[in-house]
Amino acid sequence: MKDNGGKRRDWFGYLMNFVAVCLGIAITFAGQGLINRKSEKNEVKSSLMLVRNELQDNLSYIEFSDSVLTRFSEAARFLIRYEGRYSQAPEDSMAVYCNVPLTAFEISHSEDALELLKNSSLFTKIKDLDLSLEIIHTYGAISDEMAVVKFYHEHKDKYLESAMDSNVKNILANDNITAEQLWGAITASREGRQFLRELSRLQMMHDSSYARNTIRSTIESIDRYIQR
Repeated sequence: MKDNGGKRRDWFGYLMNFVAVCLGIAITFAGQGLINRKSEKNEVKSSLMLVRNELQDNLSYIEFSDSVLTRFSEAARFLIRYEGRYSQAPEDSMAVYCNVPLTAFEISHSEDALELLKNSSLFTKIKDLDLSLEIIHTYGAISDEMAVVKFYHEHKDKYLESAMDSNVKNILANDNITAEQLWGAITASREGRQFLRELSRLQMMHDSSYARNTIRSTIESIDRYIQR
C-alpha cells in the first residue's frame, strides 16, 4: 500500500524550501536595493555640498569684486577733489589712494562643482526639479555678473591707456616720482581727467545685489535638501 501521506509531506517540504529560497532572494535584492538607494542619496548630497561650497566661494569673489570697485571709485573721487592742487592733499590719504586707480585687477569664478554634477548621473537623481533649475539659474546669474565686472575693468583699462600719454610715461620712468607729480601729469590731459571721472562712477553703475541674493537663496535651498 502506497504511503500518500509521506509523499504529501515531501512535496510540502519541497514547497516550503522553495518559498524560503525565494523569500531569501527577494529579501537580499530588497536589502541591496535599499543600500544602493541610500548610497546614491548620499552621493547626491555630497555633490550638492560641493556645489554649495563653490557657490559660497563665488559669493566671496563677488563681494571682493564689489570692494575693489568701491575702492577704485573712492580713490578717483579723492583725486578729482584735489585735482590741480595735489600738494594740498592730506599726505596719508594720498599715500593710500594714489596707486589704486593704476592697479590691475582680475576676477574669476568657478563652475567645477557644477560641471562635475552635470557630467555625472547624479544631477538627474536630485529629487527636487525646482532645486535643479535653481542651481542652473544661479550659475547663470554668477556668469552674467562676472561678465559685467569684466566689462567695467576693460572700460577702466581703456581709459587708463588713453591717459598714459608720452608725458605721463616719461614721469613714470623717473626714479623717486611723487604722487603729486604723477597725478599732476595724468590730469594735465583731457584723457587723464576723463579716466578719473569714469572710474568715480563705477560704484554707482554697478549693482551685484541680484547675483548675491540669488546665491544666498540657492545655498539655503541646498541646505534644506541636504538636511532631509
